[in-house]
Amino acid sequence: MMKTIKDFQGLHPGKRVFIISSGPSIENYDFKPLERRMTIGLNRSFMAYHPATYHCVMDLRLYELYKDELSKSRYLFTFPDRPFGIPIQLLGAEGFSWDLTQGIYSGYTVSYYALQLAVYMGFEEIFFLGLDLKNRPKQTHFFGHDYHSQDHETTEFPKMRKSFESIAPTLKERGFKIYNCSAESSLECFPYMSYEKAISL
Repeated sequence: MMKTIKDFQGLHPGKRVFIISSGPSIENYDFKPLERRMTIGLNRSFMAYHPATYHCVMDLRLYELYKDELSKSRYLFTFPDRPFGIPIQLLGAEGFSWDLTQGIYSGYTVSYYALQLAVYMGFEEIFFLGLDLKNRPKQTHFFGHDYHSQDHETTEFPKMRKSFESIAPTLKERGFKIYNCSAESSLECFPYMSYEKAISL
């Protein structure tokens, strides 16, 4: 049984993974094709697709709201001071960690946390679903409206974009192929690929 982050280093060399973020754009996705693929779910993604191969949660509040759901995760990655899960030490907000035994950067979003995890595990083709960094009117996530995120357009999203934009060229140089499957996304540092095309590969 794998219990520490060291156990996951290079586990999936050269493989493909889908990271399920929680932007509004995934609300009508057919997730059935993902049952045969490697996935990393984030935060409340279990409300759209369960079970993901892996799951990531940074927000302590979600442990209080969804303890039972999160406890069903096959492998849950989080921070050391959380109630349960495989802990990874937080190094700060800005940076990119290639060795998660030394810690991880938040990048201001769990999607950035998951990107570092995917790279650490050896995945070379990474597809983001729902990485919108953009709200719809009265809708912040695929599941509806979270008032904690209603002001992110002017507060958190710019910082998140900066995190991804700062590491995108280096990842490309190192041979990682990263795609954003959200046509609504405000993030342009990763090339767009439709969900339908991504799951047909």
